Amino acid sequence: MRHIIILAGGLGTRLWPASRIAKPKHLLVFEPPQTLLQATLERLAGFVPPEQTWVVTSQSQFQQIADALPNFDTKHILLEPIPRNTAASIGWTAVKLRQMNPDATMIVLPADQIISPASVFCETLQYAVDIVEKSPKTLVTIGIKPTFPATSYGYIQRGTALEASTSAYHVRRFCEKPSREIAETFMQSGEFYWNAGIFVWKAETILELLHRFEPEIGKQLDKIANALGAPEESHVMENVFQQMKSISIDYAVMERAENVVVLESPFDWNDVGTWTALDRLYADQKDAQGNLTISSQMLAIDSTGCTVRSEDTEHLVALVGMQDVVVIQTADATLIARKDQEESVRRIAEELKKQKCDQWS
Repeated sequence: MRHIIILAGGLGTRLWPASRIAKPKHLLVFEPPQTLLQATLERLAGFVPPEQTWVVTSQSQFQQIADALPNFDTKHILLEPIPRNTAASIGWTAVKLRQMNPDATMIVLPADQIISPASVFCETLQYAVDIVEKSPKTLVTIGIKPTFPATSYGYIQRGTALEASTSAYHVRRFCEKPSREIAETFMQSGEFYWNAGIFVWKAETILELLHRFEPEIGKQLDKIANALGAPEESHVMENVFQQMKSISIDYAVMERAENVVVLESPFDWNDVGTWTALDRLYADQKDAQGNLTISSQMLAIDSTGCTVRSEDTEHLVALVGMQDVVVIQTADATLIARKDQEESVRRIAEELKKQKCDQWS
């Protein structure tokens, strides 16, 4: 039995000021009229039944998620007491699914990616499921063929082909976010993919590997498993998550496991991780100077390569002598940043939190 697990607990701080605690990234709209989360669910409609689809988020986001998905069974919104990164959320979900079905297959993916066409995406997931069903100890991940030397993504280097396949490969290694120079060599080699954070595996297998590579997390997951369905379940969950190590599933398992396969994606992919992603998403809407405006009015004088987005369609942004900047305007905050500083935008949210400026964080 296969289950879809949609991870929707992040905030997307590099998309400040649109993405905040009160409205996280996966509840933003980039392709109207749907939010990223709604689009993710629709993309997977029919691939598995609704009763085998789960959204994992934090308790603080429950009402926002429930309001955004009025037709989604709230019993299938799994709530973490405290955010503890993907190893904890995936491990906990695996524990719950294993209790339902010891042979459960998990399809894990983020809630905040733009992927098309949906039919090709689902065909790729089916191929991944077939591999796992044939070889239950295998972990499958999806790799995106790079289209530019990105420094904000992790990379996966492929090894030998899986049997006679031309799109499935054994993973040679996972690589951290590289410098631009290294990213360029990755692209030129043709052996590297962007790590999309999309995984397929058996619930039992990922739990075995968490016990092997992160034994303390394994013990804590056992405590949760022993409390499932009992009156003290929520109390145990809260205590365990308080103590749980915060680590991604990539660091905890994927970079250490031996039997990992990467599938080369045949679909279009964009994770809208930073504001410069809009340049690729709306490339056909740029003017002759490479300027892009979304949901707003822009007057650009002697300006090139600028991106403007506003929540007020009647708001005019006038640029003079600007090159390669983003201007993001919301009702109560405005971001102006150089595009080559996109990774630093997250520091704004960190600083606002430090200064207890809750109205903007």
